[in-house]
Order: sequence, then structure tokens, then C-alpha cells
Amino acid sequence: MASDLSPADLPFLDGLAHSARLTDRLLWLRVATDYFLANPLHGRRSEFAAALSESLRNVDEATRYVVARKLAPCAEAGEVLTTLVTLGGEAALYALRRAVGLPRAILIEAAEGDAARARSVARRGDLDAEIVAALSEHSEIEVPLALARNRGAPFNSRLFAKLARRAGQSVETSGDRRLAQALMERGAGLEPAALFLEADSGQRAAMMTAAQRAALGGWRAPASLRGSPEAIERLERFALDAESERFAATLAEALECPARLAQRIASDPSGEPLAVALAALGAPADVTVRILTSRDLQDGADYRRIGALARFMDALNPAAAELLVAAMVGEGARSHPRRQRTVLDPHAAAAPSRPQSLGSTAAPKNWLKETDLTPAALRRRRAFALGSGRREG
Repeated sequence: MASDLSPADLPFLDGLAHSARLTDRLLWLRVATDYFLANPLHGRRSEFAAALSESLRNVDEATRYVVARKLAPCAEAGEVLTTLVTLGGEAALYALRRAVGLPRAILIEAAEGDAARARSVARRGDLDAEIVAALSEHSEIEVPLALARNRGAPFNSRLFAKLARRAGQSVETSGDRRLAQALMERGAGLEPAALFLEADSGQRAAMMTAAQRAALGGWRAPASLRGSPEAIERLERFALDAESERFAATLAEALECPARLAQRIASDPSGEPLAVALAALGAPADVTVRILTSRDLQDGADYRRIGALARFMDALNPAAAELLVAAMVGEGARSHPRRQRTVLDPHAAAAPSRPQSLGSTAAPKNWLKETDLTPAALRRRRAFALGSGRREG
């Protein structure tokens, strides 16, 4: 039967395979490839595979690319496709991206190799968790970018958070937002909240909506982010005194995150990350207004930060804010393990130098001593008090 033939059983074709003329070798390669695909070949397939592999070494790259396209859907063409990958060029990249018969070891090796090959593997539709993990570790940003754009690649929350941190670093160091954008486009629920700092206002609003739904569903941050009254007092003092570095350091301590991340939250010109952080810390509304306004005055901006409160008025609540901040900070980014916070008796009388409970509905008290403020800060404070409906004694 024809299906039992081997290359040696076809002397004419075998002669073409070893001809000195390139056109003869190309003709043999075309016939043998079609025959390889069209017939079962039974036990003779390995012989044809060996003959094809040998012939591929003596043809140009364009011909190898044509063969790669033909054999890519064939699950039994692994040997020939492995040869194509070894020979390199566009045929190798096509095989790494499309070929179903490639051995898994070849894919893992390519995932850890040069960027072009790893990027081709990252675009496959049949990736498993191990190969995805190897691709996510690649040093070239183009590889995780291709992975993030591949909707068929399996992602878990831990992988998403790791790539989100890398995306943030890419934005910060080179201004490259592509990975961040790709992750936000594929994320769902609270996952994209890890990229809150890289998102635009519309994307942030969607993240806040997801956080609200999660909070209503009973989700809670891993540990309470509520700040102590002392921490909130210091944040207000440093904001009023225009001490940006001390403000960022205090914010980092309160959120228990790296100073660099706190600085980004504090300096974001939109004020949205800072508004969320203050809500998560439990800062009273009037304190939040004064902090955001003072930051606007320091930058000479057109009160964009205070506008964040208007944009987020209906969505900003402590439970949702805690979830957002927990996503932004990430357990892997914490400077140290979160401490257990002291829980105060909400019914205890307030100390003379402390405000009432942060959750109290009573009018906020003035607990910053005027002697602690510079004259300029004191003037701003009184102006803010008038703007928020308060009277200074």
C-alpha cells in the first residue's frame, strides 16, 4: 500500500532529495511534506520525519517557513518542527507560536531564552501554569507584555500582582505604560486595583465600584488599615506646614508600605490615590479636605486634588478604600509585617488633646496646637476652617 512506503521505496523522489540542484531538492521537500500530511504512514512516519528534517537543513529560510506553516497543525510532526526551531529564523518563531506537535521541553527552553522566541511562546493558546510562570520572569518587558495580551494564558491573582508591580516599575523608570494597560484590560474585579496608581480616572472609578461590590459581599482587607489619631494628626500638620518629605514618611508608616510608594500616592496630581489612602486610614472628612487642599496649594495646581473628593463622593467609603489600598500596597511590597493595632473603646471619653472617635458624628474638634504651626500654615488653616464651616477661637 502507498501508506506503507518510505523515502527509500521512492527512488525517483529519493534522488531528488540528494540532487545537486536546489529546484530538485525543493520539489522533493514539497512532495514529501504533502505526503507526510496526507497519509498515515504507520510505522514509516519516523523515516519520513528524519528525511524531511535532513532536507530542511539544505534549503532557504523562506522554504522552511512554508514547511512550518504546513506542519504546525500536525500533532505528529514534532521531530520535524523541532528541527525547524533548531534552525532558527521566522520558521522557528512561527513553530514556537503555532505548532501543536512541539515537545513541551522545547517550549520551556524557548520561554527562558532570547526575547523573540519567548515572545512567540507567550502568544500560544495552550500555555500551562509552569510555562506562564517562566515567561513572567523574563528580563525583557516585551515577553510579559505579550503574555498579558494573551487572553488564553492562565493567570492567577499572585501572578497578576507580581506583573502589576513590574508594570508599576516600568511606568516609574521609563514611562512605559503598555504592560500596565494590558493588565488592566484583562483584569476583572479587584485584580486591576493593584494598578490604581497607573490607571486614569475612569479606570479608577471602575476599580472603586468593584471594591464597593466586594465590600458589600463581605470581603475585607487582610488587616485593618485604620490609622491612629496621632498618625492622622501628623499627616495634617505636615500637609499644612508644606513638609512633603515628612508627610510621605508618615503616610508610609501609616500604610506600612515602602516610602517610594507612599511618595507616589502623596504626589499624584489628581489626588485620587491620596483621597483613597486617607479614607482607608479613617481620616475625618474635614481633615481630608484640608490635606488635599494644602497639597494643591503647594503645587500651585488648580485644586485638582480636592476635586477627587467630588468625583469619588458617592463611592469613597472606608471598607472599599481599605480593599483598594491593600491591593495597591500588596503583601509582597510591604516594608514589614503588619502590626496588630490597638482597638480603643469607642465609648470612652476623648482626651483633651485628642479628637473624638474617628467614626463619631459629632462636630470635629481642633486638636492641633496653634503654637505648633508656622504663621503661613496658621493662615492657611484658618482659611480652610472657614471654607469647611468651622470657626477658630
